[in-house]
Amino acid sequence: MANDGPAWSAWDVCRSHWRTYLLVFAASLLLASIVVTSIPKEYSAQVKLADEHKETDLLLGLNNIAAWAKTAMTGHHGMRMPAAYYKIVMTRDFAVEMSKIPVEGYGTDYFHYTLENYERPWWEKLFRHERDSVETYDEVISIINHRIRSKTSARYGTTLIQVTDNDPVVAAMMADSVRVHLQRRMAAIARQTALFDLAAAETRFKQAELRYQSARDDYARYTDSHNDLSDSRASAEEDHLLKEYESAFTAYEKASEQRLRAQALVDKFSFTFAVLTNATVPLDATAPAPQGYILSFVFIGLIVATWILLGRQKYLEYKKH
Repeated sequence: MANDGPAWSAWDVCRSHWRTYLLVFAASLLLASIVVTSIPKEYSAQVKLADEHKETDLLLGLNNIAAWAKTAMTGHHGMRMPAAYYKIVMTRDFAVEMSKIPVEGYGTDYFHYTLENYERPWWEKLFRHERDSVETYDEVISIINHRIRSKTSARYGTTLIQVTDNDPVVAAMMADSVRVHLQRRMAAIARQTALFDLAAAETRFKQAELRYQSARDDYARYTDSHNDLSDSRASAEEDHLLKEYESAFTAYEKASEQRLRAQALVDKFSFTFAVLTNATVPLDATAPAPQGYILSFVFIGLIVATWILLGRQKYLEYKKH
């Protein structure tokens, strides 16, 4: 006998069990609600930063093109390499440093605040095992590292720093603390780089000064001892010494200017970035997201129900044959 295919359609089977789908839908909503209410609320505070290096260079006497060229060629990138700030903020070492920051109003540092106030879902508490001091330390640092996030925009030259916490006030305070700590670190790096540049400028200045003094003395001695301008060889040698003297003097002036500018960069207090948006206390929780959980549970529930119904129908058809 020819096989005419199954005597039923998937649509008809699913439609005939609409009460099952309604029950699954209600159960999914209930389960999603239980999960959402079991997850502690988290609040996120943000700080947005932008570059300020170029404006500093302009104040120190560089024109617009020179300020850009200095940034591009000498490695003083600032926010023109936004990944630098991103990488610093997202590292575990930065989380370790932030764990030592005092939390105002709690009388403790961020490490012990997190250790005592970090809220977990009930199922994590249920299956959580006892940890020794090393495991506890690593876990808290990992939590802090995960709560400090950063995102960069190479197009707009900005960096967004976000800190998440169960307490919205603490989230805002720590976002501002991250900004301050990052600024201090970048200022220290900038100063260290400026000191290195100053040492190099001092070396170039001393070399240029010695060359200038030597060329000046050589030219003065030669002109004092050779007064016969009719001697072509003496005249040529004098021109050569004069050119060397002028070249050495130009190099000396340039090295002197570079040294003065390098010293100015060391002496000044440099903000490494400008704050576009300060941290404010968030009013609404960023997690958990009820819509996402509801859609996920309903979708999975309906898919599982469909597979069970169709599998059951297929099994019944198989038994008939």
